[in-house]
Amino acid sequence: MPTANTRLLVSGSTGSAVSELVTPALLLRSPSATWSELVHVYVPNGPTVAFSGRDLRSPGIAAATEVARAAGFEPVVRSPGGRMVAYDSGAVVIDHLDRTTGIRHAGSATFAANAESHVRVLRAFGGVDARVGEVDGEYCPGEFSINVGGTAKVVGSAQRVTATGSLFSTVVQVTVSDRVRAVIVDVSEALGYDLRHSSIAGLADYVPGLTAGEVAEAFSADYRDRLGLIDGPLPAEVVVHAASASGTSPFHVDDWTRANPLQPV
Repeated sequence: MPTANTRLLVSGSTGSAVSELVTPALLLRSPSATWSELVHVYVPNGPTVAFSGRDLRSPGIAAATEVARAAGFEPVVRSPGGRMVAYDSGAVVIDHLDRTTGIRHAGSATFAANAESHVRVLRAFGGVDARVGEVDGEYCPGEFSINVGGTAKVVGSAQRVTATGSLFSTVVQVTVSDRVRAVIVDVSEALGYDLRHSSIAGLADYVPGLTAGEVAEAFSADYRDRLGLIDGPLPAEVVVHAASASGTSPFHVDDWTRANPLQPV
């Protein structure tokens, strides 16, 4: 049975685009967590445009939301920072929650350590010249993005730190469909962000036939071995509560979780 010191690995999606992004926010704020560290690795169920709080300050956010919705993507304002990212079932999402990490321990060192670990996983797939660093004109730009060959971005991460711990969330683009590519371009334009179209890529562009499932398994194995995690499910009360989330579009994860906190069990 999990205890407060359990280090847990969870695999598989929790449901809708909204519940997938609500789940880590609820876990981060859980008042009676039975784990000290939890890593959730999953292939998303539905097409999602995950905005950040920074994106909300753009005068183009209303237009960007409409662009996302018209393209068949669920517009959601996620809990971590960064800037907009779009993905579908061709991606892998990793949510790494740590209740032992205080604000003073989170920051660039966390980004650097995670990027180095992620690069090692990607280089194990033949043909992936994975490197840490921002490439010119990338979406959701960041110093610790992961690119291939110094030309195209394939992995981005963002972080959220609260009084109860930290959430480090990563999106790995494996197969970038035409609709994902188009919505990244169109939403970026609506938000007024510069974007070099050729900076958008997936791992399968370099390793033909590679699937999101295979990449998810590789990352799960790495986290399991590197952090000493045990496999297990998400807390049932979190899954049920996340499934009840609903609201205006774009759905704002933090607003909803603050208004609908998970009750102690």
